[in-house]
Amino acid sequence: MIATYVSGAGMFAGQATRDFKALVMLWLEESGLGFDTRYRYYRPRFPGLSAAGLAHRICEPIENYDPDWPVYRAAHPGVGHDQALARFVVERDAQFRDAAQAAIYCFDEAGIGSGINVMRFVHAGKPVWGFFAADAAHRRLNLTNILQLAVEFPQQVRLVPYREPGDVIEKLALWLPALRQGGTG
Repeated sequence: MIATYVSGAGMFAGQATRDFKALVMLWLEESGLGFDTRYRYYRPRFPGLSAAGLAHRICEPIENYDPDWPVYRAAHPGVGHDQALARFVVERDAQFRDAAQAAIYCFDEAGIGSGINVMRFVHAGKPVWGFFAADAAHRRLNLTNILQLAVEFPQQVRLVPYREPGDVIEKLALWLPALRQGGTG
């Protein structure tokens, strides 16, 4: 199974991005081809949640669900809230990225955080599989900026427009086995 990092717009993600991420996380688990590192980390911490419930929950901002956040915050009383949260997110997110062999991104609402994270994967030499809505009305991003990733890093970054969720699953079903066999998908 391929360890992946499923992402998209973070704190300001809309329903479309959250649905995309949850769909991919659940499909990875059900297919047996891969898993999301964040999902696997939180699964034992929320044993009472259904698979779908957990997938949707971890698409929310981390401070809304991570049981370690209040403890971390209390241990850093002299640090401002935003600074403490930034440090917590960096530590936790690095753990998820480092454990992943590839990144799967929904770029429909991507912002600077997604751009920074994608570049972390690029510089780590890990493949990035990105998706964006084929219908421009369903995305809020500068598509040219995203497409530049594939132009600059063609061996590492794959970008695909999708019309329906099945398009995403179809591509992942091809890419994950290819990565397992030593390719980039």
